[in-house]
Amino acid sequence: MLNLNFKDKNLKIVQKFWIFLIVSVVIIVAGLVDTFFVRHMNLGVEFEGGISINVDVGGVSDLSNLEGEVNKWLKGGNDKKDVYDVDGTVQKSGVGLKTLTFRISATKKDASGKTVNMNVLGADDKLEIVHTSEYIKDEEKGLTAHLQEVYGDKAVIDVETQVISESQANATVRKAFIAVAVAVVVILIYIALRFNLLAGVSAIVALLHDVLIMVALTTIFQLPVNMTFIAAIITIVGYSINATIVVFDRIREINALPSNMEKTDVEIANEAIAGTLSRSILTTLTTLVMIIILAIFGSSAIRDFALPIIFGLLAGLYSSVLLSAPLWVKLRKLFRQENKKPVKKMKKIKEDAKA
Repeated sequence: MLNLNFKDKNLKIVQKFWIFLIVSVVIIVAGLVDTFFVRHMNLGVEFEGGISINVDVGGVSDLSNLEGEVNKWLKGGNDKKDVYDVDGTVQKSGVGLKTLTFRISATKKDASGKTVNMNVLGADDKLEIVHTSEYIKDEEKGLTAHLQEVYGDKAVIDVETQVISESQANATVRKAFIAVAVAVVVILIYIALRFNLLAGVSAIVALLHDVLIMVALTTIFQLPVNMTFIAAIITIVGYSINATIVVFDRIREINALPSNMEKTDVEIANEAIAGTLSRSILTTLTTLVMIIILAIFGSSAIRDFALPIIFGLLAGLYSSVLLSAPLWVKLRKLFRQENKKPVKKMKKIKEDAKA
């Protein structure tokens, strides 16, 4: 039987804090280098602008080649010979997964191979991206006509396009940062009131660690960064803080016991980690199993949500157990609070014991 009881084991987690921190820093730095200097993030149209295309085909029994036909047309097999930069992720939905959502960025290559920014103004002062959107669903020369030709007159073709301008994309990025920032500030205030400010700072640093790990691994594996990814980040922020609070709750309980008044912060933190480690591992594993199943058997949209969640769960377990409490110890030492024990209270307890 698997033994996950760590309460009686002398875990020296705090003493190895710098080793655990270096591991995290290496992953984060690798991801940031990839993000800014190598391949960059795989941004969806919500963050860089572009067109979202919904394609629905009815009256056809075999749609196995639908995704290929749409990609073929978008990537150059059309009358204008425009080559669109298609997002690699295609979301499937609807009964029989017959509704496909494609995303193309705000750039394209014309017949000469020149890259054209579709956000620029056209001759009649309309955004070029709008003209492109109208052309894509055109029933005579566009994607609709191409699919009608492939599947025949009995097929019911429905192509809908949604334009996301550069200003809309910028607004989305701004709102995403605001959402994450508000969540972090609220959590900091809550933990500072429930425990103390240094515990709150330690918890927030652990949360930022989890977010940075998610961003790093998402870039390294070139997963799409869209609103689904932002939802995954906010989900992990809420989930990860729960495990961290459990550790600090245990620290508070140990500190409150008269018999532990003379224990050092290092001893208290190690004891708290050992006392909550089995709970943290089992809780994470239980959630992780279900998320992995979703990632394996779910649709592409669910997979885009599940994979960052998996990264966040592992990062959250790592930071809650190995970083948050040790960081609290380091901060107390930095601000010279480690030896501020309630001496008068200890004397009173000893006097009461003698009496």
